[in-house]
Amino acid sequence: MWSLLILLSILVPLVQPINVSAQMINQTAANISWIYSLDSNNRDDIALLSGMIKGFYVIVISPDSIQPPLVHHNYHGTIGTQYWDVVGNLKPGTTYHIQVKAFTKKGDGKPSEAYIFTVPKEDSRKLINKDKILFYVYK
Repeated sequence: MWSLLILLSILVPLVQPINVSAQMINQTAANISWIYSLDSNNRDDIALLSGMIKGFYVIVISPDSIQPPLVHHNYHGTIGTQYWDVVGNLKPGTTYHIQVKAFTKKGDGKPSEAYIFTVPKEDSRKLINKDKILFYVYK
């Protein structure tokens, strides 16, 4: 039993996050979401469910920029469901590549497939005046 616990404690994440996407909040911030699903029939995956995954790195790269990547540490969500992170300081008109990877005490897992999106140059919200209450509606 102890040898199994020692073996499991040295694993890096085995699965890469899937369904990475970005939803713009405003012209400089986006909500990044993804799923990290595990196979309940795989003993190694079940071990990761018991707390070995410490979080996720959300890596935001602008290939046309000399700036280093933005890297966020994320701990929101529940394994097997949707995770999210809000990334700010984005520049309008800029294309970004986003990848997400899980990490444990031992190291990092495989990164997700890159999700590519461009921040709109103009605010895509439409201002509506209804009964003297102003609010934005996203297109």
